[in-house]
Amino acid sequence: MNMHAAMTGDIKAVCAQAAAESEATETARQLSPELARALARAGYFNMFVPNALGGQQLSPPDAMARFHYLARHDAASAWVTMIGATTALGAAYLDNAIGGEIFAASERITCGIFAPNGRAMRDGDDYIVSGRWAWASGSANADYIGLGCMTFEHEDDEPSGKNVRLLMVPRDKIIFHDTWHTMGLCGTSSGDVELQEARIPMAHSYSLATDTPWAEGALYQMPYFALLAAGVAAVALGNARAALDEVIELVTAKTAQGHSRSLAERSGVQAALAQGEAEWRAAQALYETTLADCWQAAQDKVIAPETKADLRLASTHAVRSCAEVVRRVHDIAGGTSVYKASAIQRRLRDAQTMTQHMITNATTYEMTGRVLLGGYHPGMQL
Repeated sequence: MNMHAAMTGDIKAVCAQAAAESEATETARQLSPELARALARAGYFNMFVPNALGGQQLSPPDAMARFHYLARHDAASAWVTMIGATTALGAAYLDNAIGGEIFAASERITCGIFAPNGRAMRDGDDYIVSGRWAWASGSANADYIGLGCMTFEHEDDEPSGKNVRLLMVPRDKIIFHDTWHTMGLCGTSSGDVELQEARIPMAHSYSLATDTPWAEGALYQMPYFALLAAGVAAVALGNARAALDEVIELVTAKTAQGHSRSLAERSGVQAALAQGEAEWRAAQALYETTLADCWQAAQDKVIAPETKADLRLASTHAVRSCAEVVRRVHDIAGGTSVYKASAIQRRLRDAQTMTQHMITNATTYEMTGRVLLGGYHPGMQL
């Protein structure tokens, strides 16, 4: 994968728009409807929708390069599109007509939360669903939101991981809660959403554990959780790369108070920048290599548990290393970086917030370490 691959004119234009609106996005705590639809028109939400439905069915390396590029312009926009695009993998599981309507319609925007925080009781061909979900990233502009639910055939059924399904719910059935008042990723509209006894057709649901995708192609052999983690990492790597580029520009022009030389001429700044650059390149290299290995395995139709775990590990390492890189950049920038006018302070807040997502938080190391020690079991969310 080449994170610096050439981007189309449409992608360059919408990324420039995202950068120009980044402060407004942060203030509003959501992407503007115009920006969100522009990103959809540029193909940011249908990257993983099957070709048969009119989607792009991009390879993961190509898709991750696009998230990375957008994150260099605005991490919030990249985060929203990454969540939306990975949710759209569901198009490969639903009936063609339903999946086409939900995911492939013109300028369609989706988002989703896998965590099974809802209870879905079967009633004929429908589920009656109640629950509340946090981190509904991109919900401000989403037409459909995928919500993880524990499904039940009867009231006295015992909960089971095999009965977890993602239900694609239209916007008009959802209750939105304005809870996203956060340190970072402020512009992602990741507040809580709720359902109260909502009736959702069973045909609008799918299971990653028990269902088989109908769509052909190696993309749909990729492990879902590892692919989601790779998306988070692509955003983190793009955000950190931008921070490094921004601080290089800053120290080249800035002269510290009481000094005649630019910050770029100070040995401490040079050493700190070199360390940050090395940390970023190392994280990027491990990530790119591991993603390429997993993608090759998917094309070969045999992905070992260790390969899945490696991608989770490389992605988590990238996200958490990037937070350290941006902290280093923040230190290099000095007092300038604390002002709202500096993009570096937003880069830091966004980077730190990414580390708290369940797919790349510190507990991922426990799971991947268990696999390294021979403790893999089929129930692991790799």
